[in-house]
Amino acid sequence: MIDGAFYVVRGERGEIRIEVTPETQLSELFTFGDRIKAILLPNDEAIAITRAQPGEPIGTTGRASISTPPPSASSTGPSPEPTPPSTKRSSNVRIIIADILMVDGSFYIIRSDYGEIQIEVTPQTQLSESFKFGDRIKARVTPQDRALSIVRATPDESPGIRLEETPMPSTPTAPPVVRAPESESTLPQKDSSATAPKVSPKIRTVVAEVLMIDGTFYVVRGEKGEIRIEVTPQTAMSESFKFGDKIKARILSNDTALSIERAQPDQPLGTRTP
Repeated sequence: MIDGAFYVVRGERGEIRIEVTPETQLSELFTFGDRIKAILLPNDEAIAITRAQPGEPIGTTGRASISTPPPSASSTGPSPEPTPPSTKRSSNVRIIIADILMVDGSFYIIRSDYGEIQIEVTPQTQLSESFKFGDRIKARVTPQDRALSIVRATPDESPGIRLEETPMPSTPTAPPVVRAPESESTLPQKDSSATAPKVSPKIRTVVAEVLMIDGTFYVVRGEKGEIRIEVTPQTAMSESFKFGDKIKARILSNDTALSIERAQPDQPLGTRTP
C-alpha cells in the first residue's frame, strides 16, 4: 500500500512502513504490487528505492553503516572553513494540497497523487473556515491522517504532498578534507550544490474517457478510477474535447496536463510512465 509519503511493504517478519522523503533517491514511480529494494535508515526512512531483480528473495539484510572519513592529517595548508550543517529536517507532518471530494462527518476525503486520502478533522484541528466539496485546501496532516490545521490553498499552489521542514539544532561538524593536485590548487572551488543530481519531473501518459469538463479541469475515468486533469494555458491541445471522448494526455505528478490529443480507437485505457 502507498499511504501518502509512506510505502507499506510486507517482508519476512511482517509489515514495514517505509518513509519516502524529498531526499529519497527513487529509480522510478512505484505502485501497489511492485517488488522493491530499499536502503533504510534505523528509523525506516528510505535513502534509496529501486526495483528488485526477479531472482532476489524477499527479506531484510543488515543495514550498512554510514560513516564520514576523518580529516586528512597530512594537510600542510590552512584547514578549510567548516560547512554549516543543514538547519532543517523533515518531520513526520505532511503538507497536503488537494481538492475535497466529499465531507463525511468529521472526515475530509480528498484526492492525491497516491489515490484518495481520508483526513480526520478533530476538535484540535485549526480550521480557517468551513469547507465543502470542490474546495482546494492546504492541510498539515500527521502520519495517522489527522489534520493539525486546514486553510484554503492559494490559486498558485498546485496539488501535491510534501513533508514539512522543521528546524533542528545546529551541530558543527568538520567535513572531510579533499586534497587537490598542486596544479589545481589555485582553481576556484566549485559550488557543491552544482553537482547535486537533478530530478526530472515524473510524466505519465493517461488514456481515458472524458466524464465531465469542469472549467479548466477534465474529469476522466482510467484503469484505476477517476482522475481530475488540469488544463492550463501551456497545455498543448490538438482539438476541443467533450463528454465521452477518448483522450491521450501527458500529465505531471500534480495532474497538470502538458498535452492532450484524441486517443486511437484501439488504444486501451490505462496509465503508463515513460
